Amino acid sequence: MTSVENASQRDDDERTTATGLARYAHEYIEAARLVDTHLGQKPGFEFVSPTPAYFLAAHGIELTLKAYLRYSGIGVRDLSRRFGHDLHACYRKAKELRLLDHFTEDERDTLALTMLVELNRDHGLRYIKTGAKQFPSWAIVEPFAVRLHQAIAPIVGYHSFTVRFGDYQ
Repeated sequence: MTSVENASQRDDDERTTATGLARYAHEYIEAARLVDTHLGQKPGFEFVSPTPAYFLAAHGIELTLKAYLRYSGIGVRDLSRRFGHDLHACYRKAKELRLLDHFTEDERDTLALTMLVELNRDHGLRYIKTGAKQFPSWAIVEPFAVRLHQAIAPIVGYHSFTVRFGDYQ
């Protein structure tokens, strides 16, 4: 790596902080919740939330996990090259780095994550893909996104949501 590339990498690492990622994550998750609340009340959304809500939640989860990874010393280049938008890879690495010391995982969380990953395969939450899809209940996606953020944000120096989900720890 040249000295210019090293300087650029250091600059990226200094500017892309865990706190900043947690802030963006909060905004995406909050936007997902607003979309679900606003559009989800309309006819046609009785059983499945609007697709943009799932996309925003998935991206918020990704940014939350990347905030934790960044806090744990993972560089920006690795976040991009090694993990990209792979939620499973981000989650696995975060768990290797002791995420579960801070976050109480529920079986519904892993189901929500797996279903979101499948829905977003080949950018399926951004671009229309024909064929049958299985959408997770918003009742498992929202708690996962919010609770994960609530666990990580204070560690990285950012505030989080005050909402609680009664049947989750």
